Amino acid sequence: MTDPLPTNGLLNQTDSLERQNEKLRIIVGKLMARVEQATNDHAQGFVHFESAIALQEEVQNRTRNLEEALDVLHATNAQLAAAQQEAENARRNLATAVETIQEGFAIFDAEGVLVMKNSRFSIMFRDVVDKIQRGTRFEDYLRTCAESSHIVRPGDMGVDEWVRQRLAVHETNSVNFTLELKDDCWMQVSEQRMADGGTIVLQTDITDHARLEREERAKMLDRQAKIVKTTLEHIEQGVLIFDPSQKLVEWNSAAIKILNIPRRLATAGTRLARFEQLFQSGRVFIGDCAPLAVYDWAASGPGRAVLRTEVEATNGFKYEVLGQEMTDGSFLISFHDITQLRQAYEDLHLVNETLEQRVIERTDELRAARDSAERANASKSRFVAAASHDLLQPVNAAKLFISSLEHTALDEKQSATVSRISQSFQSVETILSALLDISKLDSGKVALNISDFSLGQIFERLQTEFAGMAAAKGLDLQIVPTTVRVRSDPVYMRRILQNLVSNAIRYTETGRVLVGARRRPDGIDIQVIDTGIGIPPEEQDKVFKEFHRADTSHTAESAMGLGLAIVERACTMLEHGLDLQSTPGVGTRIRVSAPYAAQEELVPDLAEAEPCAHNSVRNALIMVVENDTRVREAMERMLEIWGAAPVIASSLDDAEAQIEALGLLPDVFLVDYHLDDDENGLDLIDSLRERHGPLLTILLTADRSIQLEREAHSRGVFIRHKPLDIEDLRELIGSLLAPKGSK
Repeated sequence: MTDPLPTNGLLNQTDSLERQNEKLRIIVGKLMARVEQATNDHAQGFVHFESAIALQEEVQNRTRNLEEALDVLHATNAQLAAAQQEAENARRNLATAVETIQEGFAIFDAEGVLVMKNSRFSIMFRDVVDKIQRGTRFEDYLRTCAESSHIVRPGDMGVDEWVRQRLAVHETNSVNFTLELKDDCWMQVSEQRMADGGTIVLQTDITDHARLEREERAKMLDRQAKIVKTTLEHIEQGVLIFDPSQKLVEWNSAAIKILNIPRRLATAGTRLARFEQLFQSGRVFIGDCAPLAVYDWAASGPGRAVLRTEVEATNGFKYEVLGQEMTDGSFLISFHDITQLRQAYEDLHLVNETLEQRVIERTDELRAARDSAERANASKSRFVAAASHDLLQPVNAAKLFISSLEHTALDEKQSATVSRISQSFQSVETILSALLDISKLDSGKVALNISDFSLGQIFERLQTEFAGMAAAKGLDLQIVPTTVRVRSDPVYMRRILQNLVSNAIRYTETGRVLVGARRRPDGIDIQVIDTGIGIPPEEQDKVFKEFHRADTSHTAESAMGLGLAIVERACTMLEHGLDLQSTPGVGTRIRVSAPYAAQEELVPDLAEAEPCAHNSVRNALIMVVENDTRVREAMERMLEIWGAAPVIASSLDDAEAQIEALGLLPDVFLVDYHLDDDENGLDLIDSLRERHGPLLTILLTADRSIQLEREAHSRGVFIRHKPLDIEDLRELIGSLLAPKGSK
């Protein structure tokens, strides 16, 4: 007995429904044949019957499954047919859509194989369009196009080279270029990569657009040419324009007139060589200006540098020639008439020469005027100095006589008169001294002695000098002691502060005058503060001018407003800051700014003796060397009043004779600086010291120069200025004669 047919291996779920049905029919036939055979075989009938019964049930189950599978198969086949119909419809719709595209359209898959195109794709390649079909590879498509007789390959480029370059372009992400075809046709080709790696190629016929654009460009160029032509005709310069092949393309009437160009040459396309004769020497231009250089420049070929030259025509006109090459190799030559400009330049040059001569003459005149002014100023300064000296001499004598009168027996009325006379002479002395100082400062020839010194020394002197003056007006004079050291000229610093303190006391009726120094990061501020009448704002810029007084109600005894003028000039000369702050009815603050000292060691101030009692002057033998008779008499009388024994001389020889007659040396020598026969007091003192050894000497002079003070101090000679301060001189002599350790 044979085994039942295995069914597991016969039915495969992956088989199609047709295949499974075919297998089931075979199985059923076999089973029926075996059943029939079993019926005939009585020996095995029962066994076969049982097998048939089991097999029948299985067949029935299989049949039911088969029927169900057939139902599914029929449904699936229906769906498949519907899907195939939809795909076919979609394919027809896509083909219709592609065909409706006005441009040539094609799709190449990722392998570069043409899968779809429309009828307009490559239609402009009429001789090879039939060779481009579905299945054509992209490279073969390019080669077919390159072999077309309608394509224009640049230059002598072969098919292989054109295909190679086109493939290189195809490899880029974005492709868009214009392809030239024969018969003045143009195609724009663009390519777009798809997500699956395929390529869409779009071909657009732009022939009409290109022709229209060319026509518009031609019209625009024509309009531009007309504008250029019109512009050229309306400019004064003569202009010639040549193309890169040296053919004339544009010109204007001015160029024809300037170059005297024959009408046969003034046509488009005339070659440059035909213009050479116009630049020959003597034809249009004179030979001295080398006109042929213009033609040589134009004929030199591309790469011309800018040409700029001048030529002169035979008719006398002068032209500036400018040659300029353009980027495309064309060039322009222009001729600009500069005849009037050159004439104006020559006229201007002539005028300049005349002006230069006039300037020289005027400069000489101004220089002469300046020299004259400087001489006049120097003469004025010398005159002021001489006049001041000459005036100070009689004033000095008058003061000496007045001092003598003050020590005589006078009634009350006479004493008052003498006092008023003394005050008047004091004012005259102040004015003359101020005029002399201003004259020296204005001359600009003051020699400064800039050094480091203690400001405290000057403050101590100010206290001594002005304490009495302040007390006489009932004012509180406060001079704050200081140890600060400054860098300046000690003499002029003292004069500045003397004038400021004197001015403050003069214009303060009640209250006080304060003098102090305040340290600043960049220097010292020396301040003089008063509680005086103050200065109105409109007057504050004027108080430093000569002969200006803040309060005109004061009498002439208040001087003539020269003190602050001296302060302003001295600060300017020393480069010290000067600032004024004032409120009417409240007071005034004047600040002088000076730099700190640059050195630590003390620089000794001008030598001065300490004041002492008057007793040392009594019975002293004092020699006076003075060439002015009135001053000698006044000095003699003053010394007698002091109780001293005066010895009077007029010269060195006279002084030596007096010493020899006395048989002893005087205790102190009072020597005038200006003596007769061009002698001076310092030389006289040196002569006396050479013969008699060290002497106590005081130089009396109206010369207030710093140089003289320094020279006197360098020789150990004290100096006092005329008109003399009688009490100051008496104190100095007393201090020189006082025993050591006494006061």
